[in-house]
Amino acid sequence: MGYNSVEPYVRELFEWYAPVSHRLRWPLIILPLIVTACCSVGFLRLNELRIDDPAFVFTPSDARWRRELQTFSDTWPLKETKFLPGKSFEMKRFINVLIKAKDGGNILREPILKEIQMLNQWLMYNISTPTDDRKFNLTYQDLCMSYDWECMANEHIEMLLQRHKVGRVIDLSYPRGGNQDTPVYLGTTLGDVQLYKTNHTVHEAKITQLFYFLKQEDDIVARYSSDLSYAVEKFLLSVYSSNLITISFAHYQSLQDGLDENADRFVPNFVVSFTSLSLYALIFSFCLRRAPAKGGLDFIRSKPWLAVAGLTTTLMSITSGFGFLMILGYNYNVINTIIPFLIIAIGIDDMFIMVACWEQTNANNGVIERMQATLAHAGVAITITNITDILSFAIGCITDLPGIQLFCLYACVSVAFCYVYQLTFFCGALAITGNAEHQRRHCVFLYRIAEDKYLPSTVEAKSEERSKSQRVYPENLKQYHRTCTKSNSLSDFSDIASNLSTSSSGSNILSPSKSCQSLPSVSLGVPTMPYAHTVQNTAHSEPSMIIKWIGEKFGPFLLRDSMRALATFVFLIYLSIALYGCVNFREGLNPGNLVTNDHYIARYFEDIKFFWKAGPQLHVAVLQPPNLIMKENRDALMAVVSSFENTPYTMGREGTVFFLLEYLNYLEQLNAEVEDTDRIWKTKLKSWLKYTGGSSQWDCDIRTNETTGEFTAYRFQIALQNIIEPNQHKLAAKTLREIADRQPFHIEIYYEAFPFADQYLIILPATIQNVGISLLCMTVVSILLVPSLPSGVIIFISIVSINIGVFGYMTLWGVNLDAVSMISIIMSIGFAVDLSAHIIYAFVTSHGDSKERVIGALEALGWPIFQGASSTILGISVLYTVDAYIILTFFKTIWLTMMIGAIHGLFFIPVLLSFIPIGFFRIPKSSELH
Repeated sequence: MGYNSVEPYVRELFEWYAPVSHRLRWPLIILPLIVTACCSVGFLRLNELRIDDPAFVFTPSDARWRRELQTFSDTWPLKETKFLPGKSFEMKRFINVLIKAKDGGNILREPILKEIQMLNQWLMYNISTPTDDRKFNLTYQDLCMSYDWECMANEHIEMLLQRHKVGRVIDLSYPRGGNQDTPVYLGTTLGDVQLYKTNHTVHEAKITQLFYFLKQEDDIVARYSSDLSYAVEKFLLSVYSSNLITISFAHYQSLQDGLDENADRFVPNFVVSFTSLSLYALIFSFCLRRAPAKGGLDFIRSKPWLAVAGLTTTLMSITSGFGFLMILGYNYNVINTIIPFLIIAIGIDDMFIMVACWEQTNANNGVIERMQATLAHAGVAITITNITDILSFAIGCITDLPGIQLFCLYACVSVAFCYVYQLTFFCGALAITGNAEHQRRHCVFLYRIAEDKYLPSTVEAKSEERSKSQRVYPENLKQYHRTCTKSNSLSDFSDIASNLSTSSSGSNILSPSKSCQSLPSVSLGVPTMPYAHTVQNTAHSEPSMIIKWIGEKFGPFLLRDSMRALATFVFLIYLSIALYGCVNFREGLNPGNLVTNDHYIARYFEDIKFFWKAGPQLHVAVLQPPNLIMKENRDALMAVVSSFENTPYTMGREGTVFFLLEYLNYLEQLNAEVEDTDRIWKTKLKSWLKYTGGSSQWDCDIRTNETTGEFTAYRFQIALQNIIEPNQHKLAAKTLREIADRQPFHIEIYYEAFPFADQYLIILPATIQNVGISLLCMTVVSILLVPSLPSGVIIFISIVSINIGVFGYMTLWGVNLDAVSMISIIMSIGFAVDLSAHIIYAFVTSHGDSKERVIGALEALGWPIFQGASSTILGISVLYTVDAYIILTFFKTIWLTMMIGAIHGLFFIPVLLSFIPIGFFRIPKSSELH
């Protein structure tokens, strides 16, 4: 008993729709064009809706770092005239220059320091940008954020130079230098440091950095600050050179500019890809004549205009999907530029399926009957693939990463438009080109061709029939032979059927397939088989050479016992390697991977890792500070400090900067007794904070009640280490936050790389969630639309196998699990359904036992599956030339999906199906379409 799926109802719906689409072919052509034109109005908002801020695109919308940043920004707001580096996180205009010695050695050498000082002076005083009225040129001195109106001037370079002059007696303990009451933090100014073993002071450093912070509060001034940043960029890239030092740099807009450059590189690549796919589709839209004596191209059956319609469908889908969402006001980002490649792949795959099913219909039937036969099979097939693709992306929209949400939303709507346009615009074009074929018109110029131009002569036709009736197939192929073998009586009967069919305006009075099945087999020892395709009785009815080769050569060869054993062995090897890759996957999106490898900021992100190795600062806010007069409160507060200092990702007490520690050192120097009195913890402490050498930084760290003078909040800094790789960022953020959550006094922490850490924390669970839900939905859809419950299970197994392969081999190919690859994995689920469901649906709707159905399925959809996969691979291959992680990740994932999916569809799945007895599938007779 067959599984009661919705497939028969969907098939009946398409059979009903076929004559409707033929009758309304011109409205179906015109209406999508009007809709596309209306939707394209949305592109007027293109610049308005674009958003490429990495913190927005690549981190969760409710990520913890947003709350943490807001807490610090509210408690310690940015003041442009009371600004100290490292004390604010709201900088939206800055320049950061990293400097190394050209010989790779110590940058603390005097000639190197002098060269750095010269560069620093030039950037501060000699680079300028004009005002709008061209009356003034603004330099860094005019636009800098300052402390008491004095620009920060990278004083650490001058300090290091003075150190040489006084015989290196200035304390350079690392990462916190200076003296007891005036700490100088060196962790953010010196990197790749080597210390003397005796006193743990700095011996060598391989890298340093210069900071330039620009005003940003006023819009006009912020624009001038941006202009100055680009002036510095131009100088450093095009003008500056040195024999002593090498530089890398970034400013606030650098990363967004790099993302924009990725998008700009997509445009020419899309043009090349679309052009190559267009040529591919056009070439394969031409058919060879089936009459052996004539040869050459068949200008009646060929359909180049249908290929043009298929390509137009994809472009219209992209335009309509993007334009419609832009009209509704949805933002988009650089990753959305991948979607056109996706839509083209889906659209062309659907086109190949539709054309293949048309070619397999009886050429003697009328156009409406052929469209009914085409849509009865192709309509269900493309419905399965499009609904699963739409569901894949709809599920991706629940991911709490705005970049992925927007990508999946745009992809989901674009695929929906593609599906609708396939059933309207493309069906209308199919009806028009079908009419042209029926009227024997030239496929390009549409003039009528003489009746006998492509028909073989009567003698040739009879000779061909005799040849077929006498053809003897090798013993090992006979059991799989699918082409109807005709005796003389069958040939005579076929002539009658042909005459009847052509005399009734394209309607078949007698079905050749039924008549063929009703006749006895000829005396060649070849058993009578149910036929995979309708037997046709003119020169037009012969299957194409490729389909014939698949049915007579490839299919039987694949089903040999030796080949099935080889397929099983190869699959086990494939799965073992894939599982190894899955187990050893890597997480995280390095910031440098967001831009092309030749973009200047990529080098900056490589150099900045020297500072991530040791020295960056974790900011710890005490938002409900205790009364310091009580010793137990002070002890509890010092326990909080110690809990942060003693982790694998922090450097211990020597890297902590906290006014309380410095004050206790001050009291110790005075040999003062630490009493629990107001005199020590109010009067003397406030005096020390005001007059100590570090007063400016303590002023930036402490908030007091203006009325009572009580501390309302303060913060301290902890030196970090070992946070180079994404997984280290993730684990460090998780560890330090857990510590903060366990502490009293309402502790909040923040570090500038927390936005990326929050992406790393969510990416694995979000991927598992999306893949799990997607697999469940894909399986449900497959079971509902494929008329066999066990077949739905086979589809599920195939999808899992393909996705394990994609994920495993993706890892072995150097792709991390991150926001970009997660998008590609979501896409691969939909493509995996396409490639596996097509062949399994063709298997279910064929005739005979398992092996016969395998060959029938390969004959029916093997070639369009190959065309769809190969065309996608061809279209994206141009992306391999772009040296950018985002683009290469997309290329690698889709290439793996297409390649692994095609191998499953044309090799592994057919072999698997051939092992299973046909009774297992419980296929209803009504589903056997071909």
